[in-house]
Amino acid sequence: MNTRVLPLGATYTGSNGSAHAPAAAHAPVAVHSPAPARTPAPSHTPALVQAPVTYGDRAPVVVYQQVAPTNSSSIVALVLGLISFISSFFFLGIVAIIFGHIARSQIKARGERGNGMAVAGLWLSYLSVLFWVGFWLVYFGVIALVIGAAIAAGGGTVS
Repeated sequence: MNTRVLPLGATYTGSNGSAHAPAAAHAPVAVHSPAPARTPAPSHTPALVQAPVTYGDRAPVVVYQQVAPTNSSSIVALVLGLISFISSFFFLGIVAIIFGHIARSQIKARGERGNGMAVAGLWLSYLSVLFWVGFWLVYFGVIALVIGAAIAAGGGTVS
């Protein structure tokens, strides 16, 4: 399970609406909460900083928050984009472009992590596909020009 430790100044609102989790006898309490529903925030608002919750002479309450999973399609898009970028397999770039767009839509819908990897995979894939398609067009264009020049210089016949 991926968890994130909240800073000591953060507060936890439990399912019962209290500002802190209920305490056991004399032990610090670790509260595991499910990942909150992800909705796009209209603007960034700073979090309120409060003193850590303490119970007499005991240690403050430490709250663990589950981290959202990373989208698998964004990882695939980045890896295929890198392979396509450093090799001449531009068809992998086309597959990576498809995976990158799928990943971006899934990340927006599910609130997952990995948007940066998906964007990087898309950039690498688009650049790779454009470079390699342009390279092969120029390459075969030069070959066609050389053959055409040889035909024109040789009397116009090919034997």
